Amino acid sequence: MTSATRAAALADQLRDAIRSGVYVCGERLVELTLSQQMNVSQNTVRDALYILQDEGWVVKQARRGVFVRAFSPDEATEVYALWAAVEGLALRWAVESLTKGGLNGLQRILKQARNLALTGDVRRSTEALLLLHANIGALAGRPQTADLLARLRNQVHLLEIVRHMRAPRSQHAQSAQIILYEKLVSLMAAGAAEDAQQLLEYLIKTDCETLLPALNYGNTTR
Repeated sequence: MTSATRAAALADQLRDAIRSGVYVCGERLVELTLSQQMNVSQNTVRDALYILQDEGWVVKQARRGVFVRAFSPDEATEVYALWAAVEGLALRWAVESLTKGGLNGLQRILKQARNLALTGDVRRSTEALLLLHANIGALAGRPQTADLLARLRNQVHLLEIVRHMRAPRSQHAQSAQIILYEKLVSLMAAGAAEDAQQLLEYLIKTDCETLLPALNYGNTTR
C-alpha cells in the first residue's frame, strides 16, 4: 500500500468518525495520539488531515493544531447562504438535463429518507436528504460546481451533527420536511425550475433558522 493510499484510507476512517460524532466540532485532532491509536505514522496522519481540511471537515489553526471545524452563528449563516445560492444554480442546470434515471434516483433517496423518519431515525434520514442534495449537484453536470457543493455540504453535515446533539428535530418535523422535499422533486420532474429553486432556497433558509438556536445554546466557535 502506498503512502497516498494509507492516507486516503485513514481519512476515510476519520471522516466516518466525525460523521458519527466520535470527534465533535471544536475537538482537537492530535497527530501523535491518532498515529498511536491507528497504528500508522504521523506523516500518514498529517496527510489524512490535509485531505479532510481540503474537504472542509477540519481546520488548521496556527500554533494550535488541527480541529474539527466549528462554527459561530454568523459563520453558519454564511455557509447556508452560499449553499442556497450555489445549489440553486445547480438545480436549474439539473432540471434542464434531468433524465428518467436521474429522477428515479432522487425518488429512491426520498423513499429511504421517509422510511428512516417513520422508524424514528431522524439522524440517518437527514443524511439521506444530504445525499439527495449531492445528487442534485451531480445531475447539474458541472464538475466545479459539484466540488464546491461537496465542501459546503460537508460543513452543513457538521452543523447537522451539532443540531442532532443539542436540539434534534422531532420525528414529526422531519416527516413534514420530507413532504416539502417530495414537492421539490415533483417540481423538478415537471420542469418548473424557478419554482423548484424557490422551494430549495426556502428549505435551506429554514434549516439555517432552526439550527441557530442550537449553536447559541453551546459554545461552538472556531
